Amino acid sequence: MTLLTEVMDRPLDPGYAEAAARRTTGQEPPRRTGTWVFVAVLAVALGFVTAAATIDLRAPQGAAIEARKVLEKEILDRREQVDALSAQATAVSDEIETLQTEALADVDPALLETLQIDGVASGSLAVTGPGLVLTLQDAPAGVGADDQSLNEKVQDSDLQRVVNALWASGAEAIAINGQRLTPLSAIRSAGEAILVDLQPLIGPYRVEAIGDPATLETEFARSDAPGYLSILSSKWGIQSSRISQGKLSLPGDGIQRLFYAQAVDSTATTGDEPGVPTGQDSPSTQGSESLRSSTGPAGADSSLAGQESTE
Repeated sequence: MTLLTEVMDRPLDPGYAEAAARRTTGQEPPRRTGTWVFVAVLAVALGFVTAAATIDLRAPQGAAIEARKVLEKEILDRREQVDALSAQATAVSDEIETLQTEALADVDPALLETLQIDGVASGSLAVTGPGLVLTLQDAPAGVGADDQSLNEKVQDSDLQRVVNALWASGAEAIAINGQRLTPLSAIRSAGEAILVDLQPLIGPYRVEAIGDPATLETEFARSDAPGYLSILSSKWGIQSSRISQGKLSLPGDGIQRLFYAQAVDSTATTGDEPGVPTGQDSPSTQGSESLRSSTGPAGADSSLAGQESTE
């Protein structure tokens, strides 16, 4: 309580009060010009030292710069290695395809035709033909805008919806920005980037679908995709266009890896066969279902199924 009383009754220290009284009565001598100069010089010196220390702290250190250069060089080297290996894999796939065609052309043309059809369905072979091209582009950024809302950009779910609608409309082969889709393809997002089979894509996103243009146009118009694209355009400004093309060329994705195979017993055709529990499908039925769901793009949810299988 004594301290509180002292603070309330005598807030000013007696020494300060005495000095103020001397200045009021004129007993305090005025400060000399040298004192003011010294104070000004000291203030400038302190400001300069503070600014220099701040700049030195914000500037990158030599070790950090060297580490950054090493990482940049390593990234470039690894990228070159990936490109070289990808080109080598493509060349080997083309060589295998050529040798296979030469070996089966005279021996078993029917088998060769079957393999080519399966190659188109699996996405391993390049294809050419008429089709439909859809283009999706982010909403234009406003004047002076530093960044865009994520809703104003094309997302992986938008491309998935368009691709699934094209499969359901009768598309025989689809590629996004030249990246061929297969039954195991995954359309994902990593941050704001869209990945197709782990390959980053940059907008605008060009979705090419090979098939009968009239059928594709009609069936696609009957799906819910056009309405969905219209909502994206009116609400978020995402632009889209659709046009038929007389000739499209889609690259192949190379030979697909076989994840599993199951032998089918041709004699077991019904659930009444020995060893097959009542109420379950026979081994032949299960095998045919697994092959039908994994070898062709006929299913409308192929891109989503591929996404689940690769995660």
